[in-house]
Amino acid sequence: MFSRAAAPYWIMFAIALGIRIVHQLLVSRADSMYGFLLQGGDNYTYDRWANEIAQQFWLGWDRIPFFHGPLYPYFLSLIYLRFGHHHDPAAWTQRLLGAVSVVLIFYLARRIFGKKAGWLAGLAAALCPLSLFYEGELLVETLLVFLHLSTLCLFLEAAARKTWQWWVCCGFMMGLCCVCRPNVMLLVPFAACWMGAAAGGSWKKRVLSALVFAVVAMAVMAPVTALNYSFSGRFFPVTYSGSYNLYIGNAPDAIGVFFTPPSMKVIREAEQKEDVDIPWRAYLLKEWRKDPTLLPRKLWLKTKLFWQSGELPCDVNFYVRREFSPLYASPFRWAFLAPLGLVGLALAFFRNPPRQLTDARILLAAYLLLYAFSVILVFVPGRLRMPALAVLIIFAGYALATVVEGMLQSIKSRGVSPLLYPSAIVLVLWGALGFALRSPDDAMLIRWNDYFNMGSACEIQGDFAEALRHYEKARARAPELESLQEVCDNLRERMDKMKDIGKRGT
Repeated sequence: MFSRAAAPYWIMFAIALGIRIVHQLLVSRADSMYGFLLQGGDNYTYDRWANEIAQQFWLGWDRIPFFHGPLYPYFLSLIYLRFGHHHDPAAWTQRLLGAVSVVLIFYLARRIFGKKAGWLAGLAAALCPLSLFYEGELLVETLLVFLHLSTLCLFLEAAARKTWQWWVCCGFMMGLCCVCRPNVMLLVPFAACWMGAAAGGSWKKRVLSALVFAVVAMAVMAPVTALNYSFSGRFFPVTYSGSYNLYIGNAPDAIGVFFTPPSMKVIREAEQKEDVDIPWRAYLLKEWRKDPTLLPRKLWLKTKLFWQSGELPCDVNFYVRREFSPLYASPFRWAFLAPLGLVGLALAFFRNPPRQLTDARILLAAYLLLYAFSVILVFVPGRLRMPALAVLIIFAGYALATVVEGMLQSIKSRGVSPLLYPSAIVLVLWGALGFALRSPDDAMLIRWNDYFNMGSACEIQGDFAEALRHYEKARARAPELESLQEVCDNLRERMDKMKDIGKRGT
């Protein structure tokens, strides 16, 4: 860690951490929703859950079987246990973890695609406004991205070392990813096959390596599975929300994002049971039998939502809070990096096709596509794309490095260098793909309740003028809601009364 070869990584860490320190100081003072938790949101649930663990050194029995992956609440509880139930220590810890994730992206891009790609990918990751945004929220994304990147780093090292100790480390880290968010279980079979191929040697050694990896991953999940079974009598590997989420994303009236379909309310009224006891999968299969095209149509809808450029909100909204930090204006968002990353992925395979299944490019590409499918299978809020964005940044660094190399060679040769042609192709494809993936409008990106939540935060802090401004924006988004007009009128009356009282006091 302290050798001369480690210097570039410390430099990248210092850059990433410096950006995060500046950003944290800005948003903690300016953002009205900083530390503001909406009752019913995932951030509110994680906060309450982590505080229970910190106070009781365990968790409330009413949370088992688990609805959310339990790893993040335990991570958050350690911060609360040491620093108290405050938002700032949690945010600073996640900033530090985010800076380490930048170094891991830098390492992966540098190792697979070279120094230029490493620096470009690292700087893009350090300045990514989405990472900066979610690191300040009590949400699982920051921890999950770190775990995914750590797993990829371990995979590459294990493929080089080819010893069972490294397969154990890989299985342990993959198991933590699954406990953090269970959709990652879809990646375990592929990872086991890749491990077997990377192990080399006889077929027995390959099979044993894959089994070691898979068994360790399952062993990490086993305590969670045992708790779920002991309290519910049913087999839930990590959470019981799988069929529930599948219904939300694939019902006939689903819209592809986290939105409770009207049909779900009808089922709840008919069943009169808790969600854990309702057979959501059976209802979904019944609908699929009625309309065999339902599932392909919903998957195609969510595929388009996943790759489109905008940030679909869930609990928190990036767009209504962009004004609170100039670093949010950084161009390195999904709209910039995803098209470039896809171009870089294609370029990586076409310029020098992999000759072995164990090639790191195959690992990254398959990991990206399988993770994307695991999200598309349910529903598509923007924050669930963050692990995919981390991998896309690596490919984007390679694409940018190709452009830079072509331009530098042309300048040196004072003419059209052969390397300039791939650069031109990258730029053309990047522009065309970015145009094709742009969001058609912002109707799903900024909802009326996003403005309303911001107004509520401002009102609680006593900034009534700012609260009214956001309430008015909410009313403009949903003019049919008379209650929003009442909220605006009531706040104006309160502001007028306060002005009258102030004048009388003067």
